[in-house]
Amino acid sequence: MYPPQPPQGPAPGGHDPYNQGQYGYPGVPQAPDKMPGTAITVRVLMFIGGVFGLLMGGLVLLIGLAAGGDGEFAQGFTEGMQGSGVHVDPAEVVVVMAIIGGVMLVYGIVSTALASFMGRRSGGILWSIVVFQSLAALLLVVNLFTGAIGAIIPLLFAVGMIVLMVVPATRAYYTPASAGPRAGY
Repeated sequence: MYPPQPPQGPAPGGHDPYNQGQYGYPGVPQAPDKMPGTAITVRVLMFIGGVFGLLMGGLVLLIGLAAGGDGEFAQGFTEGMQGSGVHVDPAEVVVVMAIIGGVMLVYGIVSTALASFMGRRSGGILWSIVVFQSLAALLLVVNLFTGAIGAIIPLLFAVGMIVLMVVPATRAYYTPASAGPRAGY
C-alpha cells in the first residue's frame, strides 16, 4: 500500500521524504487550496455589481414599461416630455429605457452567475470573467465617448477586476493541477 508517514512535519535534518511541505506530487507545484484575496475581492465586487445591475435594470425596465402603457403614469410621462420642451417621441424614450434596462439586467445576471461560479477552480471561469469584464469596460468606454461621465467609476472597477484576475496569485489558483508523472513512487 502506501509507505508509512511520519506523524508530524518533515524528518529530522529538514529532509521531507513524503513531500508534506508542498502540495501535489514531488517537484510538481499545485495551485493553493485557499482562494487568494485578489479573487475574493473580484468575487465581492461582481456580486455587488450584479445585484445593483439586477435592481437598477429591473427598475428601469419597469419604468419603461409603465411609461409605454396606457395608464396614468404613461399620460403623465408624455405630458412631462411635452412640457419640458424636449421634442422626442415618448415611444422612442421607452425603447431607449428598455434597451438600457435590458443591458443592466443582463449584466446583473451574468455578473452574479460568474461570481457564484468563482469557487470552481477552472481556467474557463478565470477567462470568462476577464472577457466579461473586458466587454463591460468596452461598453463603458463607448458610454464615455457618448457623454456619460458617470461611466468613469464603473470603468475603473471593471479595469481593476481585470487586473486582479490576471495577477499571478489569481491565475495560479485557477490553473488546473498538473497530472504530471509521479516521481519517486
